[in-house]
Amino acid sequence: METKNQRTHVEWYDNPNIITNLIIIFIGIIIILSQSFAINNNLSTGEILRSIINHNSLYLILLVYFVALKTKSGKKYFDFLNVFLILLYFITAITSVLTIFQSFSLETLVNCILHFVLFIYLFHTMFRRTRIWKEFYLDKSPFNEVKNDTYFSTICILTVILWAVDLIATTTFDGTILTCLDTAFLLLFDRYVFLYGCFLENKEKKISSSTSLEEVKENVSKVINDIGETVSDIAEQVKDKIEDSFDNKKDAKKDRPHQGKKVSKNVTSSKVKKGDK
Repeated sequence: METKNQRTHVEWYDNPNIITNLIIIFIGIIIILSQSFAINNNLSTGEILRSIINHNSLYLILLVYFVALKTKSGKKYFDFLNVFLILLYFITAITSVLTIFQSFSLETLVNCILHFVLFIYLFHTMFRRTRIWKEFYLDKSPFNEVKNDTYFSTICILTVILWAVDLIATTTFDGTILTCLDTAFLLLFDRYVFLYGCFLENKEKKISSSTSLEEVKENVSKVINDIGETVSDIAEQVKDKIEDSFDNKKDAKKDRPHQGKKVSKNVTSSKVKKGDK
C-alpha cells in the first residue's frame, strides 16, 4: 500500500488543477491591486479605464480562459480556447516589438524576447492535437525540435531576468508589488504549459513503454522497406520462372514436328515390308 501511495503522490507544482487555481487567484489579486493603487494615486476615471485596457486587458482575457477551463463546456472546447490564447499572445508579442521601437531599453528587449519565446512555446504545444498540426506539417518545424524542458527553463530564466530589471527600474512600493505578482503569474503560466506538454509526451509514449515515437516510426519505415524489397525479389523470381516456362514450351513445340516425321517414316517402311511379304 505504501508503494502505491508513493507512486500516486503528486507534488503541487505537478498538479494542473492546483496550478490553474493559483493562476486564477493571482490574476484576481493583480487586477484588484492595480485598480486600488490607481485609485489611491488619485487618478481620474479616464486614466483608470486606460490602465484597465492597457495593463489588465491581458489578465482579464486570461481570467476568462482559466475560469472556462473549470466548466464542462470549457473542457469540451479546450482546443478552441487554445486558439484564442495563442492569438492573444501573438498580439502581445507584436505589441512588444512595437514597444522596442518606441522606447528601447533592456526591459523592453527582454520583454519582447520573453513573449516571442512564449508564443512559439504555446504554438508548438497547444496545436499538437489539432488538425492544424497535421495539415501544416508542424511536426517538421525546426522549433518542434526544441524539447519541452528547454522551453520551460528558457522562459523561467527570461522571467527572472525581467523581474530583476523591473525591480531596478521601479521607484514605488506599488510597482514593486505588481512586478512580483506579474513574475509569479508568468512562472505559474509557464508551468501550466509545461504540464500540458508533459501530458502530450506521455500520451505519445503509451504506444510503447520502451521505445519512443521516433524510434517506432523508424522501425516501421525499415519494415516497410524490407517488405518492399522482398516483394520485388519474389516478383522477379516469378517473372523469370514464367519466362523459362514459355521458353521450354516453345522449344517443345519446335521438337514435336520432327518426331512426327520420323514416326510416319517408320510406319510406311513397316507397311512396305508387309506388302512384300
